[in-house]
Amino acid sequence: MSWYYHLNGNTVGPVEAPQLQDLLHARTIGPDTLVWREGMAQWVPYQSSLAGSTGPTASADSQPCVECGRRFPETEMLRYENSWVCAACKPIFFQRIKEGAAPRGAFVLASIGNRFVAVFVDGILIWVVSMILLIPFYISVFGQLSEIGKHPTTPFTPPVYSIGMRLYSYVVSYGLPAAYEIFFLGAYGATLGKMLMKIKVVTADGEPISYARATGRHFAKYLSCFTIGIGYLMAFWDEEKRALHDHICKTRVIVDNT
Repeated sequence: MSWYYHLNGNTVGPVEAPQLQDLLHARTIGPDTLVWREGMAQWVPYQSSLAGSTGPTASADSQPCVECGRRFPETEMLRYENSWVCAACKPIFFQRIKEGAAPRGAFVLASIGNRFVAVFVDGILIWVVSMILLIPFYISVFGQLSEIGKHPTTPFTPPVYSIGMRLYSYVVSYGLPAAYEIFFLGAYGATLGKMLMKIKVVTADGEPISYARATGRHFAKYLSCFTIGIGYLMAFWDEEKRALHDHICKTRVIVDNT
């Protein structure tokens, strides 16, 4: 039996029921993804389609997993209050419970590659703006250096910067990246680089993060740096691709399908 589904505003298909389940397991689609097959009056969420006889794998003694949406026999699942969880999703499910997040349908986690490109783009943007803002500082430095060759008999002395100029350079170097990330994550859930890659930062239950959490996440990144980059590498082996700062602030980086 052939099925069709919506993905990023496009209709995809036909695919057979087993393929549809594989897409769900791979988190290409989620429980809320709209699906349809011939004979159905309208498009319905994948999760809803499982509840009736029209579902891809409906069964009287099976239940849909609250995380991945796939159906399994009740004997192979764990029941937690009113939720059923499959064996593969138990670690993620209880991690959300531990973080105080309500169980919610699965979202698609952003790939490490897309996250790296987003960080690279943000770094280039910040560097360009920083260079422009630091022009007065560099003019001051080059001006003092140019005076050295004019007086050969005068002993060499390193350039002296005023306190104001030093503070200005610190604000640009450290304050600009902080203000950039905190503002965009707090307001939009994504920096310009993340918007370009269509990914965003959310809480454990998929909700937008606050300015306070965005602030904490930015400064938590310093810990990822202080661990010789291991804090960032954690995303490669973590089940939900969380780096150290994501663990600390209980955030996830997901694909933005809006």
